[in-house]
Amino acid sequence: MSSFLQKLPVKARIQQLKALSASIFQENWNPANARNGSKFLRKELKGPEVVKYYGDNSAVPTFSDFKKWFPELNLTDPREVYRLKMVADRKRRNKGAPKKKKEAAKKKK
Repeated sequence: MSSFLQKLPVKARIQQLKALSASIFQENWNPANARNGSKFLRKELKGPEVVKYYGDNSAVPTFSDFKKWFPELNLTDPREVYRLKMVADRKRRNKGAPKKKKEAAKKKK
């Protein structure tokens, strides 16, 4: 039994081996296991891939752009009309935003 234990490497020797392995394979050596940003710094940046997939968002004109470009058409945004309808419906059911305080009410106090 004692001969088996004598053949096991010492903890310091294992640490040296891990440090050497990290330097060979260009990995981060962190024996204290302290938190650092190496995991995130190793990753590739996502920005260019996302732009490649979705494209440049500013290149696509919006409804408000068309409304500015062609004011003579009197365009109405159906989504905005629906939103205003829902706001009015909520107010009718007393679910809307509360009324703001008036200046006169503040001065009385």
